Amino acid sequence: MFKNEIKGHGTIKKLRTGAVVSVLALSVAGVSGVVSADEVTATDASTVVTTESSEGFTEPALVETPKVTDADVVSAKAVATKANQAVTDQEGVVASAEQAVTTNDASITDLNKQIEEVDTVTPEVVDQAQAESDTAEQNLATATETVASAEASLADANNKVEAQEGVVSDAQAEADKNASAVADAEKKVEGLSTATDTAKLEQDVDDLATKVAEDTANVQSAKDALDAAKLAETNKEQAIEDQKVVVADAEKIVDSTAKDYSDAINAQKGTQATEDSAKSTLDAAKKGTTITETVKVGETTTVTASGASLKAGTAVSDFFNTNGVVTNQEYIDAIKALANGTGSVQAVKDAIKKGDESGNSLATLSAPGNHTYQSWMEVMGYTFSNTDSVTKLSPSALTDAQLTDLALFYTALVNDVRSKVGTNLLTVTDESVAEAKKVISSIFNGVFPAYSGMDDGQRSASGFWSTTQEDFDGTGMEDVTSVVKGLDSSSNTIIGQLPANGANYQDRDGRMQTMAELKGKVLAIVGNQLYGFGGQGYLGEASGGVDGEGSENFELALEVLGLRGSASTAGLGFEFTDLFNGMVYRAPKSYVVLGSAGGSAIDNPYLDLVDAKTTVTPIYETKTRTVIDQAKVDEAQKVYDEAVKANQVAKNAVAEKETAYNDAQTKFETAQKQLADLQNGTVYIPSLEQAVKDAETQLVKDQASLQTAKETLAFAKASAADRAKALETAKAELADAKTANDVAQGVLDKEKETLEVLTKSKEVATMALADAKSKQATAQTAFDTASAKASDLANKLANKETVLADLNTKLADATAKSSVLRAELDTAKELLETLKAEANAKNAEYIRILGLKAEQDKAEAEVGTSQVVNNKNVSSQTNQSVYNKAITAKITQNIVSRHQAGKTSYQASLPETGDESSLFGIMGVSLLLGLGFVGKRRKV
Repeated sequence: MFKNEIKGHGTIKKLRTGAVVSVLALSVAGVSGVVSADEVTATDASTVVTTESSEGFTEPALVETPKVTDADVVSAKAVATKANQAVTDQEGVVASAEQAVTTNDASITDLNKQIEEVDTVTPEVVDQAQAESDTAEQNLATATETVASAEASLADANNKVEAQEGVVSDAQAEADKNASAVADAEKKVEGLSTATDTAKLEQDVDDLATKVAEDTANVQSAKDALDAAKLAETNKEQAIEDQKVVVADAEKIVDSTAKDYSDAINAQKGTQATEDSAKSTLDAAKKGTTITETVKVGETTTVTASGASLKAGTAVSDFFNTNGVVTNQEYIDAIKALANGTGSVQAVKDAIKKGDESGNSLATLSAPGNHTYQSWMEVMGYTFSNTDSVTKLSPSALTDAQLTDLALFYTALVNDVRSKVGTNLLTVTDESVAEAKKVISSIFNGVFPAYSGMDDGQRSASGFWSTTQEDFDGTGMEDVTSVVKGLDSSSNTIIGQLPANGANYQDRDGRMQTMAELKGKVLAIVGNQLYGFGGQGYLGEASGGVDGEGSENFELALEVLGLRGSASTAGLGFEFTDLFNGMVYRAPKSYVVLGSAGGSAIDNPYLDLVDAKTTVTPIYETKTRTVIDQAKVDEAQKVYDEAVKANQVAKNAVAEKETAYNDAQTKFETAQKQLADLQNGTVYIPSLEQAVKDAETQLVKDQASLQTAKETLAFAKASAADRAKALETAKAELADAKTANDVAQGVLDKEKETLEVLTKSKEVATMALADAKSKQATAQTAFDTASAKASDLANKLANKETVLADLNTKLADATAKSSVLRAELDTAKELLETLKAEANAKNAEYIRILGLKAEQDKAEAEVGTSQVVNNKNVSSQTNQSVYNKAITAKITQNIVSRHQAGKTSYQASLPETGDESSLFGIMGVSLLLGLGFVGKRRKV
């Protein structure tokens, strides 16, 4: 052994042949740590022999290391694996030895305790234990008696419940019979009280007869099942053979009814197709033939004249000495030019501004603003011929005659100007008045839906004129402009205006006005329609405008004067359609409706015509109507009714066959179950007896229903006198049946209550028995414990010396055995440490060999690559000076165990390699785990 103060890296040299002559030392298992050269113990590794050269420095002599083969690696792995397995096996031996020592120590403790107990046993202790045993025995006897009593009580409760269940079953059957009798009696009374379809009654009889036959078969089937069960108690094989025959017969019935059911379904498909076809034919007949034709739907009346003027006094201004709407020729010419495209809006405005001979603007004279209306009237001083100026009227409740008069007044004012323009004159007809009235009503209903359809009195009574919002119903209110827009149509033009605002009325209340006052409003609205607000040709939409929109550039004037549009009739009215300060605004708005209403023109008392000519033009529309051949419909209906009836019969047949099939299937399944029960010995006769009872009850009920149906059918076919007599009898029978049913139901309820009480008693008895058995088990355990203790203490007292001697002998044996076991444990532990050390050495050797193999493989691969590229000698050195210095390199490979803080670590012995990580270290950990190396760190 030797040591040198060597620091640095290991060296790897390769010859041209590729032979490895020096190998890098391994870092074992990847364990970190710094190891100095002094701490390294050399193992059998390749060494570097240094020689002095003649030039004054030492050159290492390379010694070739034998090549490591795959077989060497496999062999080293097998050796390491075997060593690791030996460690594992020895650890098991150590564990067994430790368990033996623990068990023996426990035995010594127990023997000491027993010796102490025997030493303290006295006759008094034995007597006390025996007394406790006697008491426990008495308690057990008492508990056993309690269990027997509880079992008897439960058995009695079970018997009572079973008996009462039978009573309830009988009471239920009786109640069902009586309830069925009531239903039959009611049906009989109903059948005799009305004209009943005998065909329906005959069908009821047939259905019930079928049901009775099924019930009879069910009773027999239930009895057969019961007989088979009873037979099975004495001759099981014969009962099983008989039941197999029943099953086979039931299966045949299933097959037969299945075929009938399928045939019925196919037949119903045919009747359904016939019904569908008949329905299509009927629908086509009802739809009829569509005919398109041109028909007269009304007529329009057009009045033309070579001249038209207001009659004297129609609307006279005393102050200006004018009659009607004041205009001038300049306006007439300008508005006509605007209509034909040769004029301008400004020219019309200029004409209005020029005014009359005195220079008064036409707008000032005839188109007052709604805020200046009253002062305008006072200045102009208008009077109206043939007009009531005393009687106050509600503007929203005018009569048709009053509305007609206002419409004629309006058209007279307009036609006075139209005659100057040269357009056709407006007329008033009953239809135009009615149309305007309808439109105005729609506007009001839209604005105030809560008051729709009410007259003035009803409105007032419903809070319409209330001054508080709490009384006024504003539900669903809409703005008047929106409502008017919704009423717009191509056949009418709606013109909404506010001729005078609230300030123009006494007490700001315009709810009552005379016809003269209303005509003043009409005069003002005509002027505003022709000249617009302030003579600017504009009308706002706030009060409705023109079809809910604002109008400008004299568009409204062009339409009113007939220069645009095709309106030939007019109607108007007033209505309250706005809110102000939370209540209905008491200034009415005017609504003019221009259109082409039918009817004959009403003579206008306010207009003089020259060479008047009335032209009535019929109005035709193309309409489509449907012509229905009723005879064809009747025939199709008859065919359809017959098809529906036939299809219903087919549907009933399907339902009947389906029921028969389902019943057969149920009986087949029941027969199969009964056979299985017989074969398995699980037949419960009481349930079969109940099944017989239920089947018999159903049979009795259906037999009674059948008899009642037969009697009802017979009386339905009898004379009226016999029917009346039978009806009285049936009513009496119904009363008796109801009484009997009430009694039976009362009995059933009482028996059910009794059963409920008995069932609860059974539950109590069941819980009592469970409690008694639990206490008996506790008493039995207490007695067994006390008896064993008394017997044991008595035996120890009677044989005290013998028992003590025996226990002391056992204690001595256990004590002696303890020493042997501990010695064996120590030996096993020492062997385990030895095996661990050997395993560590074998694992280190395996890793060393594996590392050598890896380095050799890597070096050979590098040599091969270098020879192919440069065909030169390759020298691979790590951190080694190639200058003229003496170089000494030593590679040491060893596994070093270092103990720190009570634990052993395993690490490579290569000092100061300069590497922060090692491929071989990682490889070492993986290999150790792969070899199954598991062991405790040896304490050093």
